[in-house]
Amino acid sequence: MEIQELWLKNYGKFEDHRIRLKSGINIIYGGNETGKSTIHSFIRAMFFGISRSRGRAARMDEYQMRRPWDHPGAFQGSMRVLDGGEVYRIDRSFDRSGQPLLVTCETRPGEEKDPEGFLTRLLGGAGEAVFANTVFISQAHCETDEALAQELRRYMVNSGSAMDAELDVTQALQALRRQKKLLEQKRKKEEEELEAQIGKKLAKAETVREEIAFLEKQAGRYEKDRMPVDAARSSDPEDEEELENTGIGRGKRILQALLMLAGVLALAGAVFLDDWKMRVFLGIFGAVFLLLLIPVHFLLEDLAEEEEEEAYGTAERGAGMENYEELTEELRGRRETYQRLQDELEELYGSHVRPESTDTEIAAISLAIDRICELSTGIYERMGGGLNERASVILSELTNGAYSRIVLDETMEIRIHTPSRVLGLHQVSGGTMQQIYFALRMAAAEVLEGGKKLPVVLDETFAMYDDARLEAALRWLKKSGRQVILFTCQKREREILERISREPSGGLS
Repeated sequence: MEIQELWLKNYGKFEDHRIRLKSGINIIYGGNETGKSTIHSFIRAMFFGISRSRGRAARMDEYQMRRPWDHPGAFQGSMRVLDGGEVYRIDRSFDRSGQPLLVTCETRPGEEKDPEGFLTRLLGGAGEAVFANTVFISQAHCETDEALAQELRRYMVNSGSAMDAELDVTQALQALRRQKKLLEQKRKKEEEELEAQIGKKLAKAETVREEIAFLEKQAGRYEKDRMPVDAARSSDPEDEEELENTGIGRGKRILQALLMLAGVLALAGAVFLDDWKMRVFLGIFGAVFLLLLIPVHFLLEDLAEEEEEEAYGTAERGAGMENYEELTEELRGRRETYQRLQDELEELYGSHVRPESTDTEIAAISLAIDRICELSTGIYERMGGGLNERASVILSELTNGAYSRIVLDETMEIRIHTPSRVLGLHQVSGGTMQQIYFALRMAAAEVLEGGKKLPVVLDETFAMYDDARLEAALRWLKKSGRQVILFTCQKREREILERISREPSGGLS
């Protein structure tokens, strides 16, 4: 495929500006600020359109940079291409003032019904990422980006396996990783919800436990009030002390003290008086008083027991059988609630241990990702040899054999082989690095352009090249048979190319 004409109707600083191109190498010369980069970007825009950014980024995006200076409302262009012996005109409007894309065949008049599909076929299936990372090199930007690595992986895996040609392994991996991430987020949410449920259950169980303790204390008091009198007396010294403080208890102690005092005084009088009759009388009287202590003690003890039984009976009647039954029923209900909460907590804790469906899905997806990556790596190692071989041949020609082999692994790490050692990309000069990237771009283009020979569009690509490197690059481009559109502000490209063309073999060797 070749580009025959560029027509910048209204694009950047250009208005109704035509550029006719030929086969082979085309050099477009101009100083700084003459619009070389604008024309360079126009070629990409005609194939793929211009994406518009949003927000603050829209102020300095490609769309704003390339809008017409004098007629911003008429943002459009046209390009004529030759493919398969047919000439096609591509018309594109970059704003809403006209039809976005129109493709017309001029050699056999007719309009393409699917212009986007036509451009895809015209470019051999190469999308914008492939185009921008292979044959379309912007100013001071010869290196490639991760998009090229993804496209190479996709191509090599699909070409080196029995998979359907439409299957994009890279996209499949991305989809699996997205699904895995969603499942991991789901699992995290489930765990947070589970922890929240456990926290609520624990708080509720603690509240119920405190209620049970309070009710058990209340029930204990009821049980204590309902105990028989003898049992209460024998089991609780404090209760006995309370009974001793009742009215009968105090009267008993007073009466016993008076009888004992009277008996002692009578006996003392019997001892110390001279009248023997009084001594006998007081002696008998004292003995009687002392002997009365025994029956008085038992009599008053019986009265105290009757008062004690009456007191406990009154307390039991005050508590009421109905209140006690309600208390025991409430206590039983609280205990059942507490047991149910304990069972629920045990089940929730078990959810952390038992394998869940989400964990199973994550494990299955992780296994699938690992397996696909493993297969992809093996296929890349088999298929990548062709890319490395072709890039090595191109680099050897560009460096006159100084660097004989380049190796690009599946992670896009580059190793350069010299006759004496292996170097990393950071160990070579800036000019050699540019040559390596150029060789990689051209080799990748041959792999990814679907059998087409796309034009090579270069904007000041060789600015860092010395004359020897530039001559080697121009010789390779002339030999490649591709159409080349080279934008430059220097005259040495044209001078070297003219000298190569005057050689007897036409510069091909």
